[in-house]
Amino acid sequence: MKKIFVTTALVLAVGMAGFTTTASAGLVDNPAPLRLKIVSEDGKPKIKVAKKLPVLISCSKDCGARIRMTIVTPVGSDDISDAGRLDAGTVLTVKFPLTNFGLNYLKDNYRSSKLKVKFTGKDLETGKKVVKIRTFRFYR
Repeated sequence: MKKIFVTTALVLAVGMAGFTTTASAGLVDNPAPLRLKIVSEDGKPKIKVAKKLPVLISCSKDCGARIRMTIVTPVGSDDISDAGRLDAGTVLTVKFPLTNFGLNYLKDNYRSSKLKVKFTGKDLETGKKVVKIRTFRFYR
């Protein structure tokens, strides 16, 4: 009877030590991961051909944002980039401006062109980087 009691007490003691080490290691309170969103202005997978091509971006937490937009056409490509701080839940509209020549060219070749958006967010609490890339086609 004493052997059963001693082994049961030993198993309970080892089990309780396992519970206390996971709680003291900080595994219970993980911060929420940073989530990035990139959408077109109307929510569709295609962007309407216009003088300025708008894209909406947002972060789930306060983050340092860096965005790079590249327009790819059959002849070549052109890109713009910007960086700054973005507060949690704030929606920012980023617009890719086109020249008159670029607008007319895109109207003629919209089926074979695309807009690539790379959004890099750095979580200000943890310092982790998250990258999201999205490609949009065009419609007239």
